[in-house]
Amino acid sequence: MTVETSSKILKIFGILSIIGGILGIILGILALLGGGLVATDDAETGGLVIVAGIILVISAIVSLIEGIFAVRAAKDHSKINPAWVLALISLVMGAISAVVSLSNGSSVTSSIPSILFSILVFVAANNIKKAVQNPGINNTPEA
Repeated sequence: MTVETSSKILKIFGILSIIGGILGIILGILALLGGGLVATDDAETGGLVIVAGIILVISAIVSLIEGIFAVRAAKDHSKINPAWVLALISLVMGAISAVVSLSNGSSVTSSIPSILFSILVFVAANNIKKAVQNPGINNTPEA
């Protein structure tokens, strides 16, 4: 994969991460509000919904930050390290989600797109990171 292709991948998937992060934050806040309402009738169920909302908000914030750093790194390759680290964190979070789904007896099909997305972003960021560390590779950002 060329550095130019990696930059395009980072930019496209960074924008998608930003959009997904914003939507996830909104849905997480709605889950928190809904969990609070449910907790007035059934504390256990309401508590579970609140915990799920908190996890969703945290995950969405990581996705939003990853997207911001990916878009930034696509424009300026010298700023690739935060994008690389966040891509690695997202990859680990996706793998943990898949393992938790398996341990619960649930299907991992919902985790597969997230894992593939994270792998693609990580590979692109890693490719750019290697190009920055090795000046012999064309590492000029696209306009």
